[in-house]
Amino acid sequence: MYINKVKKKHRASELIRKNQEKFKCPVCSEPMYLNNFYSLTCSSNHCFDISRKGYLNLLTSAYSIVYSKELFEARHKVCDKKFYDPLIDEISKIIHKYKRSTGGEKELDILDAGCGEGSHLYSLSQRISGDLKCNMFGADISKEGINIASNNSSDIIWTVADLTRLPFENRSFDVILNILSPANYLEFERILADEGIIIKVVPGQLYLKELREAIYKNKNYSNDKVVDYFTSKLEVVYVQNINYTFSIDEELLPFLIKMTPLTWGENIKGINSSHEIDISSITLDLTILVGKRK
Repeated sequence: MYINKVKKKHRASELIRKNQEKFKCPVCSEPMYLNNFYSLTCSSNHCFDISRKGYLNLLTSAYSIVYSKELFEARHKVCDKKFYDPLIDEISKIIHKYKRSTGGEKELDILDAGCGEGSHLYSLSQRISGDLKCNMFGADISKEGINIASNNSSDIIWTVADLTRLPFENRSFDVILNILSPANYLEFERILADEGIIIKVVPGQLYLKELREAIYKNKNYSNDKVVDYFTSKLEVVYVQNINYTFSIDEELLPFLIKMTPLTWGENIKGINSSHEIDISSITLDLTILVGKRK
């Protein structure tokens, strides 16, 4: 186990060294470089070590994290069952189309901002890394999420970071992903390359409707405000709606219940297990928005 962790840390270090010019110090905003092989440092000697599992923690202060380790573990289990595969397939097609439109041999730099436990970015890497040259980064404010993300074997740089103060240089990324996660468009536009794109995924009206009906008794949902805000910040170049159903067995249902904030709060105190919810299939209704600088 120790040898495997050393190998993972060494592999992460090589990836970070290759991409060190993309990082800026989260304390003073100066450029950073890899020092002593396992530390990212700026000229003011602010130093951040690569963890034994191969990720960087670039937070400068403690945060009160909303999402629990249990939620991330449950989401990882659900994603592992190919729950979001049609969504990842569509995102892969969008990125391939974008690459064809830009031409050239330059590697794509891709950031998943708000990556959680990393399943979406990992799945995407399995689809595009074989035929596209790219550098992939995942960033989330939750150390618990990034700790899970770093367990996979893909060549992805995982970073614990604050989306309101991302530790990356201006114009660093060709593609920014923001999948079912809060956004910070001021920061996204700062780190987005001039001809880059932002791919945001938001839930549609029918997303997880069976679970919503079981918990809230037909509580309605609308993504209009989120879509309108995206449109106000960026030029929308593509919109894709995805709607499908996914079969849920007794083994997967408890993880589905745990993975979503729908099951938080006072309204569901009486729902303590999957035995109190009878769902055999679930609806996934998602909207992909692609935007660029106005």
